Amino acid sequence: MKLFLSDGFVLDTTVPDYRDRVLTLGKHAEAAVLEFLVQQKITSRGAAAVLKHLRILHRSGVQNAMIECHQRLLQTTAIRYPAPGHTKDILEPVV
Repeated sequence: MKLFLSDGFVLDTTVPDYRDRVLTLGKHAEAAVLEFLVQQKITSRGAAAVLKHLRILHRSGVQNAMIECHQRLLQTTAIRYPAPGHTKDILEPVV
């Protein structure tokens, strides 16, 4: 879902409205995922079906530009969140 937040995001666990920010980011990411699926002419809305389609699109290389953009954002301060480093950059473009 982080791939679909193309402008980056900052999460700080010490702020009082942390949970609200997480929910807001989740809603923005969900809307972006659904928009992306519509562009790909996919009408599925169920979680398992959407995940299946996203995996297929990743293997076909459709998401390469999004992955590369996300990797660039990780190198800047545009994306900051408290997850461990080994979980932040797990997708690679398909060649």
